[in-house]
Amino acid sequence: MQQTVGLDLRERLQRVLGDQYRLGRELGRGGMGVVYDATDPALERRVAIKAVHPELSHHDAIVRRFLSEARMIAKLRHPSIVTVHAAGGGDGLLYYVMDQVPGESLRDRLRRQPQLPIEEARRLTSQLASALDTAGRAGLVHRDVKPENILLDAASGRALLVDFGIARAMEQTPTSDVPTT
Repeated sequence: MQQTVGLDLRERLQRVLGDQYRLGRELGRGGMGVVYDATDPALERRVAIKAVHPELSHHDAIVRRFLSEARMIAKLRHPSIVTVHAAGGGDGLLYYVMDQVPGESLRDRLRRQPQLPIEEARRLTSQLASALDTAGRAGLVHRDVKPENILLDAASGRALLVDFGIARAMEQTPTSDVPTT
């Protein structure tokens, strides 16, 4: 059943995206949405597209939170924060387009190599601390920093922070009708 639901979401999302992006395989899924590999044919580049689960897109608070996430991340400029390029919706779906980071998550790396060399651990920690500082200065708290939400760029080895899905602006008060997983 979940595979049918996944295919339905993918097909619906592709219809909403039209010719602007071509969806590829599913990269991951979480409590709020699904992330797909995609291609931007006009610019000939790979991107990732995060779509909210359709059953959640009918809740005003979740819609606001998702769009707020996209807007907040899009305003951030830092080499260790994934860049958001566009956001949109249609057919009861919401999505945003971000950089596709070729590489692996820190979780995958730690499964292969449970103990990183000290210099690499220092470098990654420094990059992430700088990214979190930039987000904090912009009024954004990630609140879900974990190895699954840190991508390691295959070419440079640079750490990139992703999935601000449960992030909140510091000045906002949490809404009781928004899940906080």
